Amino acid sequence: MKNTHCSGMTFFAHRSATARPSGLRILLALLLGACGAAQAQSTVTVYGKLDVGARKAIGSVDKEIATSGDSRLGFRGTEDLGNGLQAFFGFEHRFFPDTGTVDGSQFWKGYAHVGLAGGFGRMGLGRQYVAAFSLAQNLIDPFGGDTVAQVRDAALRLGGIAKVRINDSVRYDYSADGRTVAVSVAESNTNGGPDRPMSVAANLKTGPWLLAAGLEDPAGANDQLWNLGAAYNTGSITFSAGYADGKTDASVAAKGYALGLSMQAGPAGEFKAAYGTLKLGGVKTVNKLGVGYHYALSKRTLVYADAARDGKAAVEKTGYDIGIRHNF
Repeated sequence: MKNTHCSGMTFFAHRSATARPSGLRILLALLLGACGAAQAQSTVTVYGKLDVGARKAIGSVDKEIATSGDSRLGFRGTEDLGNGLQAFFGFEHRFFPDTGTVDGSQFWKGYAHVGLAGGFGRMGLGRQYVAAFSLAQNLIDPFGGDTVAQVRDAALRLGGIAKVRINDSVRYDYSADGRTVAVSVAESNTNGGPDRPMSVAANLKTGPWLLAAGLEDPAGANDQLWNLGAAYNTGSITFSAGYADGKTDASVAAKGYALGLSMQAGPAGEFKAAYGTLKLGGVKTVNKLGVGYHYALSKRTLVYADAARDGKAAVEKTGYDIGIRHNF
């Protein structure tokens, strides 16, 4: 058995002294030859996540097999151009593993970008994450926006004002000494509004602390959002808190709060809890508590059980999910 690594993928070819060349062996030889040529110039990684389990969502009576954390298949890579300059690229497909279907018409729904990086920072072009999302909004919720227990989308992204990714965008990042700043701006006509969506964000990681702030002006004429967040890691327990303030495109004031807790439970277990609220026009529309236990079977495979209750849900105020997640 011959084992050859190529840019994050592994090909296996069984060799026999008496076997004749076959179409499969010729194809493998071509692939291995191409990998050898490509590896001399760049590094490519194939990665992904599969997440499936039993779920009952808040607001629904349905009990179903579903994904509680977006499953994905992605490719990313870099090439050393010399003199400290590097080219990078990445594209990511999102899908539902329980049915094999795609959400919406975008195949590369996750992101698709290409750019250059060096001492000046990192500049990317394409469909990319909004600066405030990746540097602030996504870092406070201990569930990372996954499972029924997450509070990120309602309490920190304020029920649809904020965007996760934007099309036809330019994004610049610079990191040094635990500090990261980012700016993103995009075309208006492909992002659903009359304005160019713009965002600026920063975070600081120093010792046990994470401090984050973000400002986002989406494509709508009136909508806007800013976030503040902090997290403190004692080594076995992480406490987090976040605040969001903005207005919808209809100029309705929106405010959200989130509190989070992540605590180690043995060498492979983790207990999580989160609380989030949202007020629209001064009226509380979300009042949610989520708890969960996640257990790592290995570095890549995780089983989880979560439950949540939103006291402001119109119907079916409780939900739960029990599932398995594998990262590769």
